[in-house]
Amino acid sequence: MNTNNPVRIAAAALLFAVLAAGAQAADVPQVHVKYAGLNLNTAAGATVLYQRIRSAADQVCGVSGNRELARLEQAKACAAHVVGEAVAAVNAPALTSVYQAKVGGSGVTRLAVNR
Repeated sequence: MNTNNPVRIAAAALLFAVLAAGAQAADVPQVHVKYAGLNLNTAAGATVLYQRIRSAADQVCGVSGNRELARLEQAKACAAHVVGEAVAAVNAPALTSVYQAKVGGSGVTRLAVNR
């Protein structure tokens, strides 16, 4: 685990829709989540990073401010997928524990198996 590199949160689920519409991959919204100052060996540090990841995923997937029910559900599914990908990429046991407590279960394990 390298805490000097930020996690890149990209709306992966939206990537395919954007590319299918003829846009460039650079047009996909992205947020870099920095965590160099956090101790990911503690629950407190892992929780702060989880909150940052969750917020960034909501932002790139368009969760907040979305009032159309169908699009809101798509945005929430996108955010859930992006959070799982980011948690798996960081590969920190305490972060994985926080994530599993929030989503209930072993989503990261299932995600890693499905890669």
